[in-house]
Amino acid sequence: MVAASLVASVASASPEDIFGYGPRSVAMAGTGTASSDDYEAAYTNPALISRLRARTLVIGYQEASFNLSASGTGLPGPVGYDPATGILIGVGLPIPFGGRLKDRVGVAIDFYTPTSLLVRGNIPYPETPQFVVLPDRAQSLTIRAGLGLDLGYGIRVGGGFGALAELDGSVVVATNSTGSVGSTVQDQLVAVYAPTVGATFDLPFGAGRPFRLGVAYRGQLEARFSVDIDATKLSSLNIPVLNISGIAQFDPEEVAFEAAYDTKAFTVALGATYKKWSAYPGPLEATTTCPAAMPMCGAVQPPTLAFHDTVVPRIGVERTLALPRRTKLHLRAGYAFEPTPSPSETSASQAVDPKSLMLVNVPTRYFDASRSIIAFGSGIEIPPLTIDTYGQVHVLVPRTITLDAASPASQSGAPPPPPGPTTVAHVTGTVLTFGMSLGVKF
Repeated sequence: MVAASLVASVASASPEDIFGYGPRSVAMAGTGTASSDDYEAAYTNPALISRLRARTLVIGYQEASFNLSASGTGLPGPVGYDPATGILIGVGLPIPFGGRLKDRVGVAIDFYTPTSLLVRGNIPYPETPQFVVLPDRAQSLTIRAGLGLDLGYGIRVGGGFGALAELDGSVVVATNSTGSVGSTVQDQLVAVYAPTVGATFDLPFGAGRPFRLGVAYRGQLEARFSVDIDATKLSSLNIPVLNISGIAQFDPEEVAFEAAYDTKAFTVALGATYKKWSAYPGPLEATTTCPAAMPMCGAVQPPTLAFHDTVVPRIGVERTLALPRRTKLHLRAGYAFEPTPSPSETSASQAVDPKSLMLVNVPTRYFDASRSIIAFGSGIEIPPLTIDTYGQVHVLVPRTITLDAASPASQSGAPPPPPGPTTVAHVTGTVLTFGMSLGVKF
């Protein structure tokens, strides 16, 4: 068996980047940059928070399951992941200003929290088959907040922030006065922030027009997983401080564009989201580093992936039917295509053979594939209550990924030998998500 001497968390990001946020946006394939009209706008476009006309409180439940497979030489076929379950909470509040600011300002706050944890960071070895973009991205506490302002003449602007939870800690191992070995563990969750800004324009120029253009910018969110293990006081041996670290959650920098035809009875939204995945530094960081005076000390270097930027096209539709007693029925559907940011070929990773203590090359089994996303949902308003259901089916486009194979061992402290013959992995799978929410407007 080959074991690596570096471990860290797999790359991941917030669940709204995979599915969208809120029942309406998720059911319309993540659209909303020009068409949101509720608390969901804190994520989709904070400028549209200014459309709020009633105080809103929503609580919901969401679950996602992952049926992913990587087959080929040395690969298991199905790659198991736990379902991702979480609670979403949305709050929308129009600010009751008078005069020229009447019905022009609103604030919104969105929460998503997993039901069993606050943030998940796996630490598999790079040769372990794993899907680096999907499963753990839906397992993170996230917060979005924003403020929207209607400037008049059909122009709205807004701003806010997104926040992710990252883990920072330390473990100190030492002997006490009695000679017993003990450890002191300290860890804490730290919030990291990124800005969100947006604007919309009603067309033709003027308020209340059915056509609207929207643009939103979301800053990069990078939440690290870092735990220092200090055993330097355990004995007289020169034991280095080990740093178990990596990228626990990662949201790429995004710019979303959308055009919408939006009336009380019918909404059609067509847009695209640019995602700057090329800034992603890779999931792993070195556990130990070589000093400058000894660059060939034998410390294992983490693998890198040449992720590339992507553009995600989206379309969403909603039909609203007026029923007796002010009741409304909403029928929603949408489609999006999410190109994979990961390369079609991975280079070998370094590892340490525990038997010979020599460096070897092992395949980097990081997998992902482009996805077709089919979305659907419905909602009913029975004042003051709202009940919404939604779902998405993500179908991975079958893909072949070339992997550099393992190589013979080299002497410790020497560069590893060249990779051996390449192998291929055949990647397929589906992702299913569904949810429902109950809200009140007052």
